[in-house]
Amino acid sequence: MIRIWAGHAVSRQQFAISVGELRDEDPQSIVLMYNEGHEILWGYAELPRTIKSIISIVDPGDGKPVFVPMSNEGDVYFLIGDIPVEKIEGAGVLSDDAEGHGAMSRIARDNGRLYACGYGSQLYERRQKDDWVRLCDSDMPGVEDCAFFGMAIRPGSGPLALCGQKRVQYNDPTAEQQAQIDRARRSGDAEGADALQQRFRTIRVPPSTALYLRDGGWTEAPTDARGGLNDCIVMPGGDIVAVGDHGIIVRASGLNATEDLSSIGLTDDFYTISPWQREIAILGEAGIHIFDTAFTYRRSIELPADLRTPNRMDVVGRDIILFDYRGVAVLKEDRWERIPIPDDMWGLASE
Repeated sequence: MIRIWAGHAVSRQQFAISVGELRDEDPQSIVLMYNEGHEILWGYAELPRTIKSIISIVDPGDGKPVFVPMSNEGDVYFLIGDIPVEKIEGAGVLSDDAEGHGAMSRIARDNGRLYACGYGSQLYERRQKDDWVRLCDSDMPGVEDCAFFGMAIRPGSGPLALCGQKRVQYNDPTAEQQAQIDRARRSGDAEGADALQQRFRTIRVPPSTALYLRDGGWTEAPTDARGGLNDCIVMPGGDIVAVGDHGIIVRASGLNATEDLSSIGLTDDFYTISPWQREIAILGEAGIHIFDTAFTYRRSIELPADLRTPNRMDVVGRDIILFDYRGVAVLKEDRWERIPIPDDMWGLASE
């Protein structure tokens, strides 16, 4: 199914989206670039990967924004000129250089520097051209092997928090169970041995919330929540607030000072959190939920009738740009304006 897999807005007049199908064999994405008021309203780039996150940087030459998409394999493209590409070494699953860490999920920026995170406790910083340095590793003390979906960045300081989901952990078979597996395998019943292995592989730790704070290294901030955390921000006072599945809202003011701010009655999955007009906006499956800065619930804004599969949102000034799997809309003065995507642009992803 052709969908919008990623989006990033510089303003409500200028944004980029990744359109394509999620597939392992012969992956491809069409990145569509919208420029209201420009001679060419829609531009596009064909990229031979599945683009899962987009950010923008400023071209030092002319001061104009340059969109930077990242694939789930850790390919980072700069949509300017001949589209230079950099590969985050070792990242991804199907890449020739993949080292088993897993897919990449999010790219972000801070004062010209780029950061990328993903599964397998991956966090990288781009120091200069073609120089991506890994800052977090699943073998580091205090960091579980988990998927990172979001970064909370303080301008000038880089990522202060990472959020995501810890992987499921399983028990090893007991000695008696392992003996049964070995007997089946010795008898030539490989299929039966594999079935026993799977049956005896019981869950020790179910999937759980992952929130890590930078404190010299990366240290877990304990929470009682289940499910994943999909996005996080740094509040003006320095607290970290993360949102995730089943209406989770978690605030951390220190490694051992976390607070559940989840609102009674809001149980839809939350995808993006951002400051908006002196309040806090959280994009959820059921709409955009507005809180004050103390996280008292104020109201919810209904999504457009034909865009009820939200992916993420960007906040630029007073505008909210919604990137749904099926389209794009801009919220201006509490009214949605749908941005029509021409059929020929959408159709590029099916060619």
